[in-house]
Amino acid sequence: MPVNFKSLEFGQSYDRPFLAKLWGYQSFHAISKGVVTPANTKYIVLFVTKDKQLALTQYNDYIDGNMLFWEGEEKHSSDKRVVEANKNQDETRLFYRETHHSPFVYFGRISLTDFQLRENAPSEFVFRIEMLSSEIDAFKEVREHAGEYKALDKTEQEQIVVSRLGQGNFRRNVIRLWGSCSVTGLQSVTLLRASHIKPWKDSNNQERLNPFNGLLLIPDYDFLFDRGYITFKNNGSVLISQKLSPFARKIFDVDDALQLRNVFPENKEYLDFHRSEVFE
Repeated sequence: MPVNFKSLEFGQSYDRPFLAKLWGYQSFHAISKGVVTPANTKYIVLFVTKDKQLALTQYNDYIDGNMLFWEGEEKHSSDKRVVEANKNQDETRLFYRETHHSPFVYFGRISLTDFQLRENAPSEFVFRIEMLSSEIDAFKEVREHAGEYKALDKTEQEQIVVSRLGQGNFRRNVIRLWGSCSVTGLQSVTLLRASHIKPWKDSNNQERLNPFNGLLLIPDYDFLFDRGYITFKNNGSVLISQKLSPFARKIFDVDDALQLRNVFPENKEYLDFHRSEVFE
């Protein structure tokens, strides 16, 4: 049977022996690599393991939201084909697992959104997971803000939900804009939160989706910023609320030395709002 994905279901688990048999290979060793390009097909198949065996190369591969962050093979043998997939009308499919020696979860088709080719280190790629983008992230956003809808009439609730479902790209774009924590520079984006500067409830639909209305923050700073205990001037320096006790400042590691790593001109109107309307 030629390699195809018609009988596979998004979100279901499959191991390599099953897939090898399904696709007509004599052994699963034929698909044992991280990148598989079946002969005479337009498919690129990624088998990605987040937590790898210690004896293997420790590529930094992970899913964050609706995005796959993936490092290419050290020999760069697949870099060109991955980059040129869209031009060549190839489809890239993803099988992903959290840890080795477990089945892979099928995530379906993924699309390359960004990449950095390197010669002396693994190239870096960012993919958009199509099914996650349209389903999981969007409904997570709705659930997280469900309490904000209760005071609205039914028509307003429906309009807000539609808006919320449409902003699945907000976090991705804030990550692309900042690249790491807006204050500390921490690069582990799985540990960071994309925080609206002008609160979501006070923003129009365009502002809700605008990455310049966002900061990428570690959870403690996200909490303090969201509650108005800290804010930032247009030069990036911090303002700390008098309501935050000296003990709390010590626990949260907050002092006057905190500084945004950068302030984009487009951030300033949102920072103005945060200082005047959110900061206490």
